[in-house]
Amino acid sequence: MQLYASKKRKIMISGLLFVGMILSFFDRVAINVGIIPIADEFHLNTSQTGILISIFFVSYSLMQPLGGWMTDKYGARVMVTVSLFSWSLFTVMTGFAWSFMSLLFIRFLFGLGEGPFYPASMSTIRDNFPEEERGRANSFFLSAQNIGGILGTALAASMVVAFGWRGMFTISGILGILASFGIWFILKPQGNQEVIKDKPKQKKVALKLLFKIENIWKLITFKFISNIINYGLITWMPIYLVKEKGVDLIAAGGLLAIPYIFGFLMFNVSGWLLDKHMANREKYLAAAGALLSAIFLFLMSNATSIGLIITYLTLNSVALSFFGTVLYTIIIKYSPKELTGSASGLVTFAGQIAGAVSPLALGLIISLFNDSYNAAFLFLVIIALLGTIVAVSIKNNQAQPAKEYEKTSTIV
Repeated sequence: MQLYASKKRKIMISGLLFVGMILSFFDRVAINVGIIPIADEFHLNTSQTGILISIFFVSYSLMQPLGGWMTDKYGARVMVTVSLFSWSLFTVMTGFAWSFMSLLFIRFLFGLGEGPFYPASMSTIRDNFPEEERGRANSFFLSAQNIGGILGTALAASMVVAFGWRGMFTISGILGILASFGIWFILKPQGNQEVIKDKPKQKKVALKLLFKIENIWKLITFKFISNIINYGLITWMPIYLVKEKGVDLIAAGGLLAIPYIFGFLMFNVSGWLLDKHMANREKYLAAAGALLSAIFLFLMSNATSIGLIITYLTLNSVALSFFGTVLYTIIIKYSPKELTGSASGLVTFAGQIAGAVSPLALGLIISLFNDSYNAAFLFLVIIALLGTIVAVSIKNNQAQPAKEYEKTSTIV
């Protein structure tokens, strides 16, 4: 029988992971604000701008499966700390870039550093929280993306104006390095933590067993679809408001913080719903989120004012909050404990491939349709409808130990 961390320690762990995710998403989103003065300084064209934004997702996605495997091999504490320290170091280095190529290389390294953080965090939650609490713990952790998004738009815009884009990256990177030392010491196993001293050593499981999990391909597909929408909006909405709608940079940052605020609230509401009312029915929450996203994106594409655009973007953020919560909750509830890190890494890998593809795809669509953002939004509507179909097809089942996976193809 597995016993978990005490209540006080679970609060500490949740808080630490929450802070780490805030820093992760701030550093990731801030480039979408910083790219405006960066493009001016380095005289970047549209293609170079898209490549610079996408390069992070290329290296980040490549690191996901490896990061998950390293988490299962070396432990979540090591990988959470190493990941936070390394990506923060490369964030500092971003502020010292001297050319387009140097900036491209640093952003590639930044993605490699951040890669293990998601799977390591998922394993930390699995190790310290019982199944009936994992939906809330997971949703609280993921909701920090929205706080990071708020800071990465509103605060980053103000920092760019006050300190320049170089100062903004340098300051945020230093904060992350300091936080990594705190996480290392606080995540150290405690003598009074409620664990069984004589429990048998965890059995190592072959990585190939991941592909015997029937739903793994549906989860991968759904994650890819959700990130096409999410990162498409994150990347192009600041540029859309500033360049297309004439909103100044600081005002755009403030407006784009609104969807993140509501998304943060709904992430936690969805976690409560998953634990209390949606056990073994998680897919329906994902399907509802995808369908609502399609509706709100369509309405946004036809909005006639800045107020309506932000309103529908906010409602879409609420719908998207169901996506990630459901995906990772299914993984940490129903996948074998021995494969939690690897399964999380594989699904996140697919999502970050979408993060690399989406900015480029939307940029190409905008160019092909004579700078029409409506065409790009319509593309996202179609993607969301496909996500609804995939979500409904997901099968739910009770958690099983890895030994069951060795005998047959099993459902997550």
